[in-house]
Amino acid sequence: MAAFGSRDKPRGSLSPMAVGQPKPAKGRQRDKDMEDLFDNFSCKETEPHVCVPMATPSPAPFTLRDVKQKVVCLRAQNLVAIQDDSNAAADTISVVPNQFMDRGNYPIIMGIEDGNRCLSCGTASEPQLQLENENIMTISNSQSDASRFTFFNTPQGNTHHFESAAYPGWFICTSQKSNEPVSLTNQLGQVNITDFYFSRNN
Repeated sequence: MAAFGSRDKPRGSLSPMAVGQPKPAKGRQRDKDMEDLFDNFSCKETEPHVCVPMATPSPAPFTLRDVKQKVVCLRAQNLVAIQDDSNAAADTISVVPNQFMDRGNYPIIMGIEDGNRCLSCGTASEPQLQLENENIMTISNSQSDASRFTFFNTPQGNTHHFESAAYPGWFICTSQKSNEPVSLTNQLGQVNITDFYFSRNN
């Protein structure tokens, strides 16, 4: 499956978000943390086709853990999922919306180390989860380059799954074992874990 190029439009591509843009797509569960995040990055139209941010936004801090209570951490320059105990502190995940896609799908960009390294699916024929040394705010302002960094966040009850925008049908996952790399799978909810707790840090 090929990655999207600069001329391709992933599912739900739109112009930058404006106040009053649709809420989650019909049938999708609303999520307060996501609504607050997208509202914070919303802008108002001062004149036709001119959008001005309502405030100076900054990435929101989140914690990501799978349903087996393994926290996502940076170890030896790789993202791994480690069993949550006193020796495993979750790394803060910096999160911003992709402002060029339909907010109803909750398209988000995630980074670590204060948003200076971002999760990406790469550009190969088959996706591979990796960290790229790109600033999260720079990515969020670039419509042509943001798709490989974007994941659709789908809330389901108390959990979430994250589908690649550039590679539809591929989801962030963890192994059943501890201390294994976070990766991608095209088999939702099967051998690998694709359901996560995703909470905003206070």
